[in-house]
Amino acid sequence: MDSFLLAAQLLLAAVFAFAGVAKLLDLPGSRRALVEFGVPERAAPVAGLLLPLAELAIAVGLVLHPTARWAGLAAFMLLAAFIGGIANAMRRGRAPDCNCFGQVHSAPAGRATLARNAALALLAAIVAWQGPAPAIDTWVGDRTGAELLAIGLVLVVLAVAAWVLRRWSNERARRRAIAAAISTPDPGPGGLPVGTPAPGFALPDIRGGTQTLESLRALGRPVMIEFMDLSCAPCRELLPSVARWQTALAERVTIAIVTGGSVEERSEWDNYGVANVLLDNSGELYAAYRAQGTPEAFGIWQDGSIAAAPAGGMHMPEVLMRILLRGGPPAPEGTRAGAPTSVADGNGKPASPVVVRFEPGRA
Repeated sequence: MDSFLLAAQLLLAAVFAFAGVAKLLDLPGSRRALVEFGVPERAAPVAGLLLPLAELAIAVGLVLHPTARWAGLAAFMLLAAFIGGIANAMRRGRAPDCNCFGQVHSAPAGRATLARNAALALLAAIVAWQGPAPAIDTWVGDRTGAELLAIGLVLVVLAVAAWVLRRWSNERARRRAIAAAISTPDPGPGGLPVGTPAPGFALPDIRGGTQTLESLRALGRPVMIEFMDLSCAPCRELLPSVARWQTALAERVTIAIVTGGSVEERSEWDNYGVANVLLDNSGELYAAYRAQGTPEAFGIWQDGSIAAAPAGGMHMPEVLMRILLRGGPPAPEGTRAGAPTSVADGNGKPASPVVVRFEPGRA
């Protein structure tokens, strides 16, 4: 029992320490998550700072022998509050981003988050009831070198197995979602008709936040959504161009990448220098836009309507970008989609159309 209690204390300490540090590194995300769970906006800045500090204090208390039992009780109470907030959100049909581990790992709160917190709360209750475990140095002193080595090897194997299982699970979910979206019976023609409302969404991004179509349109610029996949060779070839467009044309077009995977792949996307990478592991947005593969881009005007036909492959996204940079409302009925439109200047006279030149290898 002593070994189990010590393992439970150290596991809880690691989880709370990791969560606290991650939240401190992403305070805006923590405050936003608290507001989405019902904390008043005026209290969110203070609560967003106190929450990670409390988690760190609990982590320290769980490691120290004299305070372990009380820290276990505090951990149970905090986890019970998390469970209550998640259950209340689910009851109202909402799934706010939990921001449980800041930018490292964040996902919409649901049954999986509820189950994880319930399991941790059970461990915390056991520590508060049966604990504390023997001090770490005492426990280590009672073990032989062979026992400690075996325990260390088991922990390493379990950590590697957990990492492999998570990667496999994410890849499996991504492939299933894409396969289901592509094989949907009678999906209709690729893309959506020009001028129709673009399907809205609320997707987690690889930095632990949540992006919606409304937030992307909030800057008052056209939006380009690019469905991509790191396992897709043309996507990887196109990514440097997308990164340049995001930087050079940031004041004129908002570009978001939609993909599958998890926030753990953030470093892979960061290597390409891209931003606004959103995660659509369910494949629902892919199906809603009637995408036919990757890479494939969709343009959306400031009013939320589809700007042009979908742009797939290596070169068509550049054509779509030209259309969006040229600006203007959706093409009226009876006119060719993407035809040049006149923009009035300050004197009410038609202004010359904006011409954007793309040189090979440059945005």
